[in-house]
Amino acid sequence: MSHQPDEPEFVRIMLHIGTRRLPLGLPSDARVLVGRLDEDSTTDLGLDLAPYDGETNGVSRIHAAFSVQDGLPQLEDLNSTNGTRINGLTLIPNQPYRLRDGDELEFGSARVTVRIPKS
Repeated sequence: MSHQPDEPEFVRIMLHIGTRRLPLGLPSDARVLVGRLDEDSTTDLGLDLAPYDGETNGVSRIHAAFSVQDGLPQLEDLNSTNGTRINGLTLIPNQPYRLRDGDELEFGSARVTVRIPKS
């Protein structure tokens, strides 16, 4: 099937959480929410950190968002309680930051490594 111009483009990244590898497709026209679900959650999260001790690690229910700008992956803190960091730098809430291959992310104290496959 050929690609149609009106179909959304995806930027693919790989997230490493402990020994787990999680592929994540980031649509060019939407944000992918990161947080933790509980039994009362109705939010549609693209990355649920609850199974990775999200609550213990201080991950907010809606913590951050991945997005794409100019074909490049970005991360934005969404006023999380315990903050989001890239390589130790605390993100200013509601401001997107460009991600690079090998970046170390922290959602609260939950650590995630980003791998961006070569195009």
